[in-house]
Amino acid sequence: MSYIISVANEVPAAPSVRKEVAKKWSWWIMIRSHFRRLPFEILNIFINYDWLFWLIGAINKHIGLIESIFLVYPASEKYALAYVYRHRLPKVMWNPWPCGLLWQNKKLSLMFCISATNDQYTDLVNTENLWRVSERMEKLRQLLGVKRKTFAGILPGVLYYKGVIHEAFEADLTAIVVSQAIDLVKARESLNSDTPIIVLGGRGFIGRRVVKLLGKNNVFSIDSSDGQSSNNWPNHLRGQRVVVVVITLNNIIEDYLDVIWPGTVVINEVYPEPTPEILERLRNKNCDCYHVVGVNAFAFPSFPAAYKGAIPCCAAWPSPKMKVVVQKLN
Repeated sequence: MSYIISVANEVPAAPSVRKEVAKKWSWWIMIRSHFRRLPFEILNIFINYDWLFWLIGAINKHIGLIESIFLVYPASEKYALAYVYRHRLPKVMWNPWPCGLLWQNKKLSLMFCISATNDQYTDLVNTENLWRVSERMEKLRQLLGVKRKTFAGILPGVLYYKGVIHEAFEADLTAIVVSQAIDLVKARESLNSDTPIIVLGGRGFIGRRVVKLLGKNNVFSIDSSDGQSSNNWPNHLRGQRVVVVVITLNNIIEDYLDVIWPGTVVINEVYPEPTPEILERLRNKNCDCYHVVGVNAFAFPSFPAAYKGAIPCCAAWPSPKMKVVVQKLN
């Protein structure tokens, strides 16, 4: 794993120059967004048909090139608009449509997306929609002749607890990737192997799997589902260098910033990455923050923001040569 840190020391440009640069940059962002979305708008006109998926599947059963299918959804409008035009968002809310290709360890995965978000998945009125999405993904899995279907974000846990699915490949694999990320960050930060680890969300769908894998006496689980809060923080460790692993709700670490002491190393697995405000507060406390980008692989189009350069853990398949990608955020 390589890390590149760049620091720019330049003479500030005149306001007119900065304005011109900003204008050109905004035009480039707009053009690049069309390069990402327009090809898939066009392709869906020609490829989003079951008969074609069946034909691809018939070939795949002989060559075994396509390993899995993956359903992704946006955590925010910024992520949604990276893949889909605004006018299409309501149309694909509960209807998976092809939106990308993933190439990992000489195997291909096909990515599908919907535009529904976290709050909608936990709303009881959408239970029927969740069943419909899962059934559609299962039909696509059968048509394409692949081994597994996986889901992004909180979807695996929601579907599992509602009895919609009975296996969670992505949760087991994510736990393995997170444990590898912990080892990688420890090496990067020159931490001892017995450095205490505090797992935020240690009783959750993925968190309990991570705690089980770590299986050490120096692992401490903090989880709101057990009625725990910052008051339960293991303050007897204060003064030691510790690793805090975030495997729970988005930006929940904000509730614990006051009890995290200087020198702590934070590893975030939650989608999306911490906000700039949270990163700034960690930086002010001299706490490094790393983000688990995912598994080393090629994605087309590439994932946006802090997920660029890899594929999410939940999208990967368990290859013996799988490598974790971690990015330092502050």
